[in-house]
Amino acid sequence: MAQWPLMLAALVTGALVPLQLAFNAQLGGVTRNAFTASLIVFLVGALVLTMIVAATRPTLPTASELVAAPTTVWLGGAIATGYVVAIVVLTPKLGVGLTTGLILVGQIMTALVLDHLGAFGNAQHSLNAGRLAGLALMIAGIATIKMY
Repeated sequence: MAQWPLMLAALVTGALVPLQLAFNAQLGGVTRNAFTASLIVFLVGALVLTMIVAATRPTLPTASELVAAPTTVWLGGAIATGYVVAIVVLTPKLGVGLTTGLILVGQIMTALVLDHLGAFGNAQHSLNAGRLAGLALMIAGIATIKMY
């Protein structure tokens, strides 16, 4: 399969992140509480996913498969919770552009380390000068956004 459809899907997904920041910040303003806003975000997400699972009827894992899974598989929900709470708090203070940029740089920094280590069963991609230059350019871009 060609990679361009996957790359396009990733680009579109990335384009949704600033919208998520803006919408969740609005919800935080309405609820006046980052935790309440985040809970609502997750309840809506759970409802949407419940409808999708009900409609598509995928094979669900057994209880023993879930128990046997690495403990790290359970951390995604906790990380997502921290992420949503943080964007509700940070976006009104930093703005959508700066918050999104800083989140992206944090993601790239961590992704480069995970790639370099081949962590959690992912393919290993060595850290090199080109990858570091890409990160440096992103950091320079964030600095430019902050200045202007």
